[in-house]
Amino acid sequence: MKLVILLSTYNGTLYLEDFLTSLEKQTYQNWELIVRDDASSDDTLVILQKFSDKINKVSILKDRQNLGVKKSFSTLVNVALQSHEQYEYIMFADQDDIWLPDKIEKTYLKMKEFEKSYSSFPLLVHSDIRVVDKKLNVLASSFWSYQHIDPKRDQLNYLLLHNIVTGCTVMINRALAEKVKTIPHEAIMHDWWMAMVASAFGKIGYIDEPLMLYRQHGTNDTGAKNYGWGYFIKKFRERPRLDRYLIQAEMFLSMYEDKLDDNSKGMLLVLKDFNSFSKFKKIQVIIKYKLWKNGFIRNIGLLVNT
Repeated sequence: MKLVILLSTYNGTLYLEDFLTSLEKQTYQNWELIVRDDASSDDTLVILQKFSDKINKVSILKDRQNLGVKKSFSTLVNVALQSHEQYEYIMFADQDDIWLPDKIEKTYLKMKEFEKSYSSFPLLVHSDIRVVDKKLNVLASSFWSYQHIDPKRDQLNYLLLHNIVTGCTVMINRALAEKVKTIPHEAIMHDWWMAMVASAFGKIGYIDEPLMLYRQHGTNDTGAKNYGWGYFIKKFRERPRLDRYLIQAEMFLSMYEDKLDDNSKGMLLVLKDFNSFSKFKKIQVIIKYKLWKNGFIRNIGLLVNT
């Protein structure tokens, strides 16, 4: 089995060594690491090179452009696909997290179990995470509970408006990587796009337990907000993000229209014209295609702001 972990770094000096140490402590060690640094101005590359010298299964790309996280991971996926190693499975990592010792092993075993039923399908496996602060104090023992996320809601109609997959928990098989290949600019995030592709053309599996510590700190606090009425009030006052979702959905249709089933294609074609509809018709479309987010509060906000 050939497994590669893809890591995109940027100014990661504070926490990177903790993550790399957690890789060394994995119960499953048959992996390789490919790293792309996104033009760091600190000692990130020094830390990476030291780790590479110590662990003889690390490749550091020489690309020094600042691409941003989405394009950086897209580049890494293509590097993995073009490698002579012919990797069978790909995992994604963030520089400031800590993987629990059995993360790779449990994710791999879930993937192998999944393949018994769906061997030829593009597959994605992900897990819950434990949210911690910068000193590793636990803020939430379950990200899914913290955010009111139901991992069973992995159909495309749900994923068009709400991503349930956290990239740093993900393992994909080669079939999905080849289906994704390039993540477009219009994609909101790489993990969201991969989840949509997996849902439309393959299968998504999940592990209902945290397999890593997601470190919440000042520069990465977009993914783990506390969910409640305060969250709703804040979102209610913001301009809705629906346009971003619609742009992503339109690009998805553009790239995969000839391969989509009739129901998915019909839904995406309707969404192309969504902004031209009256509020009443927009709500009708949401109800007809079940374009719901996770959680009652989010859906109230969706209907109010549509």
